Amino acid sequence: MSIEHPRPPGTVIVVVVLAYVAGVIDILLGILLILLRYADEIEQDGDQRTVTLLGAGMILFGLLTIALASGLTRGRRGARMLVTVALAGSLLLGLVSLVSDAISEPGSAGWSLAGVLLTGGAIAALWFGSAGRFFAKH
Repeated sequence: MSIEHPRPPGTVIVVVVLAYVAGVIDILLGILLILLRYADEIEQDGDQRTVTLLGAGMILFGLLTIALASGLTRGRRGARMLVTVALAGSLLLGLVSLVSDAISEPGSAGWSLAGVLLTGGAIAALWFGSAGRFFAKH
């Protein structure tokens, strides 16, 4: 006997996709940030450790976000809460990266801005509208 799960609304599917995209963007930004540690300016300032740790944190949050997103399609409230926490952490790291990019090299913050917007949109979509009703039923 199998238990049938109701099909998640389109907004939940969109959030899962956005969570995956946000996770991948975090991973890519983390890799780029780690590679930035070799920039002359960062080496002169002695900020290699800080840049590397921030990049590693972004990679870990990206991986965590991707891992947790699959539980959303089953309507698990715990998954929604954990994904929200992971996305909030990702959003915070993205904002730090955005400010860092804007300060170090104005005009280079496009990827960081895209990540922040996608992550914020995913959080909002997860808690409002049909997605909110879907999780309220489970």
